[in-house]
Amino acid sequence: MPQISFDRRNNIQWLQVIVELSIFLLLPPIIGLPLVICKVFQHKKNIGTTHYITFMVCIAAYFAAINATKMPGGDQWQYWAAYMNVPDIGFIKSLIYIYGLDLGKEAQKISGEFMNGIYNYIGYYITFGYYPLYAALLTFTNYIFVFLGLYKFAQTLKRPHIPIVCGILIIAFFYLYFQYLLQIQKQFLAQSIMMYVLGSYAVSGKMNKKEWILTICAIFTHAATTLFLPFLLFKPLRNRLTKLGLLCLGLLFSMLIIMGPQLAGNVASSIGNSALSYGATRLAKSEVNNDIEFGLVWSQIFVVALPITWIVIRKLWTERKTLTQAHAFILNVILLLLLTVVAMFKQPLAQYRYFMMIFAFMPFVYPFICSNTQKRDKILKIIASIMIIWFYYQFDKIVWSFAPEIDIIIKSPILLLFGNYYTI
Repeated sequence: MPQISFDRRNNIQWLQVIVELSIFLLLPPIIGLPLVICKVFQHKKNIGTTHYITFMVCIAAYFAAINATKMPGGDQWQYWAAYMNVPDIGFIKSLIYIYGLDLGKEAQKISGEFMNGIYNYIGYYITFGYYPLYAALLTFTNYIFVFLGLYKFAQTLKRPHIPIVCGILIIAFFYLYFQYLLQIQKQFLAQSIMMYVLGSYAVSGKMNKKEWILTICAIFTHAATTLFLPFLLFKPLRNRLTKLGLLCLGLLFSMLIIMGPQLAGNVASSIGNSALSYGATRLAKSEVNNDIEFGLVWSQIFVVALPITWIVIRKLWTERKTLTQAHAFILNVILLLLLTVVAMFKQPLAQYRYFMMIFAFMPFVYPFICSNTQKRDKILKIIASIMIIWFYYQFDKIVWSFAPEIDIIIKSPILLLFGNYYTI
């Protein structure tokens, strides 16, 4: 977890954070969740960084505890096996066999996404080989990075309190985001790290050593996050663009994505077979290596992508003169992410993976839904309320196996974490 120094006038009282988190972990969620949510709303006028951090860690800990009850399934079997293999194969082979079920297959080079091997190796020993605790740690890390990135970015908004609180609730309780955290573990962890970097860079316009280290970690956790690298290197993308500039950039970027597999093939062949060529090789094969039985889901497009597209285009096209550099930067990023999804019509697997990246941007984009802050705050509260209700409505419909819904409501996070739901 990165060092937090958002407000020098408001030092974080870590003892208070630890005490309140400890109490939250012991309380039934039906009591603990309303308490932490009500408290952060009640401190609206005198709220400090300590209150926000406490709110973040409690919400993240709750969902971490739920994911600790998840039985491995689907792609997660690979990650589970890689974690369990650690004491037998050691550090170097953990960097090679990041997909645990591939152990024994001929492989001599370190994976291009070797950071997952580092996470597994270190994580195995700090969680004492108890996989549910490791799953909880990954989930907690995912949420915290996104929350912190949102918190930094929201400081650029007028009256940021509601966008911060409701934004955290929106992404935390969005059931689609939650259900994929351990299924598509590498991508979601990498993007969460990148969301912190994007939020920090949007505010400061600078990439310090910490941000570069995190960016490198994200790219070598999942190569897809390389998509965001140009935004950190090319300064003009942090500015408001003219209408002609938006059209030209959109056209050029779309052409680049369409031609991407061919270009990546050339890059991969020139680099050779190494960890550095991993991302280019995967992109080169993306048109023929589509291990997915479905494409984009229309209901998700209507509920997630279309509203975000409308907000982004309206702000960048008709209200661009009202945007600050920080706002223009985030909106430029999400615009080109949307164009990436559209341009990948020949790459359904990659298209769906990039579509899921839109989820994490929801709390960053929704505050632009309305220029009037009072109306904006009301809309954000409504969306957050719907997300919470919809999460519990959909929970039993998630195809993966978790603790019973009644347990995640009445059992404390500690009981969920050590409740013997994991029976492998």
